[in-house]
Amino acid sequence: MSNVYKKVWVFGDSYTTLDYCVDPQDSFWGLTSTAVEADFIFNSSWPGNSFYSIVQMLINMQNQFDFKNDLILIGIPPLVRFTFFDNYKDTHYNTKVINTQTWMQEDQNIASHNGLVNVKLDQLKDLTLLEDRAWTETMALNTIFLITTWLDAQKANYMIINLSKPFDHTNVWGPSSFVLPYAKDHSRCILFDDTYYSINLEINPPADFDKHGWTGHHGPAGNQYFFEKSLWPKMQQCNLV
Repeated sequence: MSNVYKKVWVFGDSYTTLDYCVDPQDSFWGLTSTAVEADFIFNSSWPGNSFYSIVQMLINMQNQFDFKNDLILIGIPPLVRFTFFDNYKDTHYNTKVINTQTWMQEDQNIASHNGLVNVKLDQLKDLTLLEDRAWTETMALNTIFLITTWLDAQKANYMIINLSKPFDHTNVWGPSSFVLPYAKDHSRCILFDDTYYSINLEINPPADFDKHGWTGHHGPAGNQYFFEKSLWPKMQQCNLV
């Protein structure tokens, strides 16, 4: 392996949250960090997180990134979530800074997300009436186009990883006619096939299968399987390692 990284940044929801059905060192992002010999992991994930929050953090935390020497893993949670102002409740979240030698962790406040909360679509009755999966995915792909264009211009080391159900590769219609083929062909995106969810389907049951079924959270086996069969080969193909 020619590339090693000083830090690995992780953005996601419960699928990448520390100690959520899997120890950090056994998670796919922990396995990746060990494989690239990173000294530290900066994990900005929490249950119920939305893609809108992840974009908010990516843009506003960019001065903390060393684009040349860091690896950024951008998880895409289920798309049926939104981010809203919390009406002055001073909600805040932390990045977990992990030393990969000891796997000890400490908190670092995410100032750019203070005062914001995540809400599921089914809690917003008026918006639920307007929801359409084809348009929801197209909006996400529009955002992914902008993110990849920006990060590619920075020559950043990154992967965009769908943590949930695959995007529909047949969802080609007027609004998606550019962004869908673009995202399918982009070497740094795992969106349509072999997602954290789909590659384990009918192979490795989630650790909390009794509660969530196949949409649950994987233990060591499922995380390792996704890392070995999807993420790591993709990183090798696009010369990230």
